[in-house]
Amino acid sequence: MIHAIERAPLVITLSVLALALSACTSNPGASAPTSKSAPATTQPPADSELMLPDADAPHLCGQVSALEGIRYRSDWEHDQGLIDDVEYSSRVAAIEDGWRYMVVGGTDVSPAIKDAQQALASGGIGYENTQFQRAVGDVAGACDVAGACDEAGSLVSVSALPGQGG
Repeated sequence: MIHAIERAPLVITLSVLALALSACTSNPGASAPTSKSAPATTQPPADSELMLPDADAPHLCGQVSALEGIRYRSDWEHDQGLIDDVEYSSRVAAIEDGWRYMVVGGTDVSPAIKDAQQALASGGIGYENTQFQRAVGDVAGACDVAGACDEAGSLVSVSALPGQGG
C-alpha cells in the first residue's frame, strides 16, 4: 500500500502533465488554418533608429573609461590567479571588440579614439603595444580638454581598485 507522502510526487507529476496537455488542447482552433489573413505586424525600427547616429563626447569618454577599467581589473585578477588564461583571453577579446566597434561620431574626442582604434588593429590592447597605450593617453587628454570626463562622471585614467591597495 502506498502512503500519502509517497504518492505526493506522483500526484504532482500527473497534475502538471494533465495541465500541460489541457493547455495544448484547450483551443483546438488555435493551430488550425483559417482563411482569415494574419493581422499586420509592426516592423521593427530601422537600424538607424536604434543606434544614435552620432555619439557625444561624454558618452565616448564613459565608454573608454569602462573599457579601461575592465582591462585594468582583468589584468590584476589574472596576475593574482583569480581568473585563468582562458577567461582572461575572453575578456581581452571583448575589450578589443568594444574599442573596435565603438560608435565614434564627430566630437572633439573622436580623432583620438580613431587613432586608438588604428593602434589596436596593429597590436591589440596589451601593454607591449606602446602605440595603443599612447593613443589611450591621448583619448584621456582629449576627454579632459573637452570636459567630457566630468560631464560623464568618469575618468579614463584608472588607478588601484579596492582590494588592490586603492
